[in-house]
Amino acid sequence: MAYDTDVLVIGSGVMGALIAARMAKAGKSVTILEAGPRVTRAEIVEVFRNAPVKLSLTNIKLQGAGSPFPNPPHIPSTYGDYLQQTGPVSYPTKYLRVVGGTTWHFGSALWRMIPNDFKIATLYGHGRDWPMTYEELEPYYCEAEEELGVSGMDGQDESGHGGEASPPRSKPFPMKGLPIPYFQQRLAEQLLVGGYNPIYEPNGRATAAYKDRPLCSGNNNCNPVCPSGAKYDGTRHVDEAERHGARVFDNAVVYKIEADDQGKITAVRYKSPDGTDHRMTARYFVLAAYGIESPKLLLMSTSEKYPNGIANSSDQVGRNLMGHTGIAMNVMASENLWPGQGPTELLVYMNYRDGEFRKDIPSYKTKLRNTVASSGIAAGLMDKGIYGSKLDAEIRRQAARSLNFAVDFETDPLPQNRVTPSKTKKDALGIPLPEIYYSVNDYWKAGRDFAVKDLTKMASLINGQIQKMDTNPQDRQHIMGTTIMGADPKTSVVDKDGRAHDHPNLFMVGTNIMPAMGCVNPTLTGAAVTLRTAAVMLKEV
Repeated sequence: MAYDTDVLVIGSGVMGALIAARMAKAGKSVTILEAGPRVTRAEIVEVFRNAPVKLSLTNIKLQGAGSPFPNPPHIPSTYGDYLQQTGPVSYPTKYLRVVGGTTWHFGSALWRMIPNDFKIATLYGHGRDWPMTYEELEPYYCEAEEELGVSGMDGQDESGHGGEASPPRSKPFPMKGLPIPYFQQRLAEQLLVGGYNPIYEPNGRATAAYKDRPLCSGNNNCNPVCPSGAKYDGTRHVDEAERHGARVFDNAVVYKIEADDQGKITAVRYKSPDGTDHRMTARYFVLAAYGIESPKLLLMSTSEKYPNGIANSSDQVGRNLMGHTGIAMNVMASENLWPGQGPTELLVYMNYRDGEFRKDIPSYKTKLRNTVASSGIAAGLMDKGIYGSKLDAEIRRQAARSLNFAVDFETDPLPQNRVTPSKTKKDALGIPLPEIYYSVNDYWKAGRDFAVKDLTKMASLINGQIQKMDTNPQDRQHIMGTTIMGADPKTSVVDKDGRAHDHPNLFMVGTNIMPAMGCVNPTLTGAAVTLRTAAVMLKEV
C-alpha cells in the first residue's frame, strides 16, 4: 500500500519538532501538520514593540494584553475566550498555535525531575507512579539538554538542601550558567540566614554561541518573545527537520483521526483556513498537539467502531489535567534591589521539593520573578492621582524595590479535571472549542496554607513589607496530563514508550503523557521522553 508519508506528526511545537527532526535525519519521509501559521521573529518583535499595551507578567489584569502572536479565525488565540471554563477553578493557560509552538513565549526553564518524583504514589500515597524510573530517562535528559541548548550550574544541589549535586547527572550542562544579577545575589545572601538555599534555574538561554543562537544579552523580554534568538524555541528543530527533507504544512487544522477495525490508524483529516477538507495517510502517526488540543482531537474522532473517540478504551483521554497551580506574594523591599536585569526567571527556592512532608502537602518551588514592574507601578500611582515629579520619584523607588514571590505547587492527577470538546461552541471552521473543568483538592489547599507561612517568613528575612498575599489558585501555564502514560491499558492512554494502548501505530509525545510532575517546569522532561519515544520508533518505522 502506498502512503503519503512514513511519519505524520500533528503539531510543530518542541516535542513534535524534536521527533520530526530525529525521524527525518534517519531518512524517513516526514510530514508535519501545524494548525497555525508560520511567524518570524522580526514580525513578532515589531508587533510587540508597536503595541500600545504590552503583555505583563506583573499585573494579572494585563496578562495577555498586547500579545503579538496571530489570532486568525481558524485558530482563535488562547489569550481570548477560546478556552471554555466550566470548573470551580479557572485554568486560563496560554499556548501558541504557530509553527514552533509555545516555546516562542515560554520562560525557558528547563529542569530535570528528581528520582522520587517518578514514584510518588509508592513513597507518599499521592498521585500516580511513572511506568519508568529516573535512571531509565537520565540518558535522554542528557540528549534533551544538548538538543535544546541548556545552560546551568554544574554541581548545584537542585533539591534545595544545599548538599551534594542533585538530581544525579551523567554529563555536565552543555553551557555554563547565566551571570547572577545583583538583586538575586543580595536576596540569596539575606535568605540564606533563614536556611533558604538559592538555586539558579537551568534554562534554554545561550551563554555562548550555540547552534546558531547568540548569547543571551539580558533583554528581559523572554515572554512574549526573545528578540535576539538566544532563547530556544521549537522552530530550531522544525528547521532541522526541513533541512533533512521533512515537509511542513502550516494552517492545517487536524479535526479527525481515522482508524480501521483492527485498531490501526489509517489517516487524518484536516481543514485549511478557507474550510476546504484534506486527508493524509501515513505508516505511523505522532500526536504532538499539547495537553488541550491533543485530547480534544482524540475525543472528536468518533466512529461506529470508536464511539468514545480514538485511544479512549480506558475513558482516560482528556482526564487527569494537571498544572503547577500556585499562589503569589508582592513585597516592598527595604532597600534598592533593582529587579529586571537579565532574564525573567533565574533564582528559585525548593526547600520543600522532596521529603516525608509530601504525604501531607505537595512539593513546591518558590521563584523570584525578575520582571520590570514599572508600567504596572505607574498605572497604579496614576489611578491614585499621583503625577509629575512625585510620580517619577515613586516609580523609581517602587521599581527598585518591588518583588514578586511566586509559588508553584505539584498537583494530583484528578480524573474529574478534564478537557472535552464543547457541544455548543465552535470556531470559524466549525470545530468545537475546548471545554476545561479544573479544581483543586484538599492536598493542594494544605500546601497553600503551609506556603503562606513560609512566604511570610521569607518576607521578614529581607525586612520587606508584604503588599499583597494572593492565595487564589493561579495558573502557571504548565499543561500536563490528559493522555497519561501507564502500564495498565485500563487506567492510562499510552504505555511507557508513548504508544497508544489501543493503536499500535499511534504515538503521543508531550507533557500531556506525564502521569506525575513534581514541582518543576515540565518542558525538559517532555523533551527527554520524546527522544526516548523517537528511539523506540526508529527501531520499527
